[in-house]
Amino acid sequence: MIAQMLAVLLAVTAPPATPPAPGNGTPPRVCDGALPDPDNPERPVPVRVRLPSGTGPHPVILFSHGLGGSVEAGTRWATAWTEAGFAVIHLQHPGSDASLWRGLRGQEALAALRKGMDAKQFIARVEDVKLVLDAVGTPVAIGECPLSQLDSARIGIAGHSFGAQTVQALAGQQFRTPTGLISVGDPRIKAAIAFSPSPARAEPDESAFGKITMPFLSVTGTRDEVPGISDVSPKDRTRPFHAMPAGQKYLLVLDGADHMVFSGGEQRRPATSTDRRIERVVTEVSVAFWKAMLDATPTPNILDHPPALGLKDRWMAK
Repeated sequence: MIAQMLAVLLAVTAPPATPPAPGNGTPPRVCDGALPDPDNPERPVPVRVRLPSGTGPHPVILFSHGLGGSVEAGTRWATAWTEAGFAVIHLQHPGSDASLWRGLRGQEALAALRKGMDAKQFIARVEDVKLVLDAVGTPVAIGECPLSQLDSARIGIAGHSFGAQTVQALAGQQFRTPTGLISVGDPRIKAAIAFSPSPARAEPDESAFGKITMPFLSVTGTRDEVPGISDVSPKDRTRPFHAMPAGQKYLLVLDGADHMVFSGGEQRRPATSTDRRIERVVTEVSVAFWKAMLDATPTPNILDHPPALGLKDRWMAK
């Protein structure tokens, strides 16, 4: 199990070469770089920017990787989203990224990963997202990808695992402090997708998630757990959805889906027919969600009744 988990974390998916779209002017681009943090010059935030064809302004989706990940995370989902007309910015969070475990093996690697999942790194992740939000729509460029082509009025956020917790925080989850409940939610974000969400730890679910009013899609599976890293069960991952107030909230539970299939990266083993089915469903539903929430494109049939669901999959909307 440990070796398999580490193999996933090591997986690298190269950005696909996308041919120019005829008649759309500027072709799609993928650019790597980093955004400097003026408050912490020694900690620039690595990013990968994907721009669809055309000059925009494009709706944009931020992607936050899981514990020990990198800008490679979310490649599968981001490729589909970009093809659908959305820009994507992958964030890499220094301190909870692949640098944690590189060169380590077995229990040493797991211990190093657990150290990267603390309150300090969680706060740093939220600050990373806000740093990127500040750059959207400005004259800043990452390589040949100008962020001026991004629409600052149409921003979504997605993330996997620790990245899903980051998403929950930016969407408005409340946290208990000695002085009361606080939120680090950001109104610039208009919609969110959490792959493998987590329940609240020190606060009742209804109190923690009861103020999340933006459109929110929770995606999980019947095998969505990470022994050795987290004690969150597959059932626990449905709790945030049930605690959120009604109004454009969705829950997708895929039969047979494990934790790492939702990372959007390479699998730890040859992909099975179940994996491919899960990828098709997630792609279809997530594109429909973004189109409805960020692009004002009606998709009632898909969001009411996703056609690709299996007999044991579950879809809930409220």
